[in-house]
Amino acid sequence: VSVEYTKHSGDSIYEASISRDAGYDDAVGKGFHNITDIATGAVTHQNARYNGFGFGGSMTGAVTVPLFSGQFKANLALQAEPFHSSFFYTNPGFRQQISDKNGNNNGELGLHWQGDVGSVQLETLLLQRLGHSTDLNISDAPGDNQRFHNTSNTGESIARATVRYLPNTSLTLETGAEGAYNFLDGASSFVDNGVVVPLPSGDASVNEKRGEIFGQGTWKISDQWLVEAGARFEFSKISSTRGVIQSRSFFYPKPRAVITWNPDKQTQLRMRYERVVGQLDFTNFVASSNLAASGITAGNVNLKPDQHTQYEISFERHFMGKGAFVASFMHEEIKDVVDYVPITNSSGTFDAPGNIGNGTNEEIKVNLTLPLDWIGLKNGLLTATNKFDITSVKDPVTGSNRVISGQRPQDIELTLTQDIDSLKSTWGIFYYNCWNEDYYRLTQVRRRSTVPPYLELWWDYKPTADWSFRLELYNPGRFSYDDKLYNYAGPRDVSTLTDIEELRIKSQPRIYFRIRKTFD
Repeated sequence: VSVEYTKHSGDSIYEASISRDAGYDDAVGKGFHNITDIATGAVTHQNARYNGFGFGGSMTGAVTVPLFSGQFKANLALQAEPFHSSFFYTNPGFRQQISDKNGNNNGELGLHWQGDVGSVQLETLLLQRLGHSTDLNISDAPGDNQRFHNTSNTGESIARATVRYLPNTSLTLETGAEGAYNFLDGASSFVDNGVVVPLPSGDASVNEKRGEIFGQGTWKISDQWLVEAGARFEFSKISSTRGVIQSRSFFYPKPRAVITWNPDKQTQLRMRYERVVGQLDFTNFVASSNLAASGITAGNVNLKPDQHTQYEISFERHFMGKGAFVASFMHEEIKDVVDYVPITNSSGTFDAPGNIGNGTNEEIKVNLTLPLDWIGLKNGLLTATNKFDITSVKDPVTGSNRVISGQRPQDIELTLTQDIDSLKSTWGIFYYNCWNEDYYRLTQVRRRSTVPPYLELWWDYKPTADWSFRLELYNPGRFSYDDKLYNYAGPRDVSTLTDIEELRIKSQPRIYFRIRKTFD
């Protein structure tokens, strides 16, 4: 349920909204959980059931008013996102429950002003984000009880100013600076059958001070040629003040150049070179858990951002009014790939997010928007999105090349819609070819996938300008969620495979009905 309010008063705009949301995990359903012993071939079979849902809410407000010959906007957003999930594994005489209760409370305040100052355009931004998260992960089985708890407070403060100067209609110059301060205070605890297990970076306080200056020029040489070139220079210092006490400084130049050629109004060829630096996920600095699969993951305060050097060429062609074909190829060289590394303390060896060296990625994108009037489907539109990634990095355990953990090699989506003006309606069908991803740890390989088809069907009916109705059917084909764990007796390069654990859940369809009323 949501209520939205918007009021225009002269050049001022006032906005507010409040919503109550229900969220469900796509993989909710029933299936099996099998453990195959490699030495004997014996299979332990268990019935499996998964529940996952959350009821959250949000409030937003924004005010836009004229100020100092420009426009000022202030916005505030508050959001609560609790989520509870449980796995149940059962067979005669056995029952295991793995539950996970987590909550995320976030707030954001933004202040934004833009306008002309003399002969230049000035844009300023002040942004403050704060977050509080909790996670309670419990595994309870006969003779085995594990309990993991994490609490984290996070924050991000950003101040940015951008100056644009247009000496003529074909040239735009832009420069500016940004300063940011990020922090995380997190504490994790793990109890295994009543025994407290110390975790690497189980208790961490980390902050980052980051500054960036940048400059860019855009030159429209002619109606056919456009050149963009510039660079950003990032300076950062990451300090850990609890647990492992240390400080590290980084400097990253980030050049960028784009050449665009438009031989006619329907065709565009674009070439891009850019150096991109990844943003650190501060939750990786403190220990986390997934007791239903990979177990405990240590935190790592030595983590560095990955750096990507990208070379891309793309082609775009418009046709038949709404039709478009876009294809691109990107070669990406990655330094300090973020994956998993082993970290050892008094409790043993744990996997943790870490940098494992250099890697590559080859990415192909093909997007098609095709009007279907020519085959008799009036106002019909087919949209196809296809993305393929081929990643490669040297495995730090075996020394052989493999994909980067967590990278999905494909994304294939098809959407068919049709506007029926006589019925004041729009219907649509969405098909997704699902996904698969691998994770490589010291003593385990995890392979997650969803087995297609995944479908969505919907119908929109708008009888009047102020009323609209929407009926949605999600997942009528009932895709399967498959999670396989290949467990080794020790490090994968020198140890034998001991067992294969597989969880397969047959997901459930869902029906939604939405009513929207607009009041003047």
